[in-house]
Amino acid sequence: MKNTSEFTKTLYDYVIIPELEDEGKKYMDELKKASLPFPDDSCKKYSSNARFKIFLLPKTRI
Repeated sequence: MKNTSEFTKTLYDYVIIPELEDEGKKYMDELKKASLPFPDDSCKKYSSNARFKIFLLPKTRI
């Protein structure tokens, strides 16, 4: 992420989500419902295997 261009950063938010698809989906669903941004480490409680991935989310979708 540190090598990402400033232009790309204006288009996308980076979200850390659980690696497993069903857990990642559940986390994203909860994130979209929240009125305030989740803390960066909030995804930990949604993961059963403590493995994560980076998800690019267009800024217009949240």
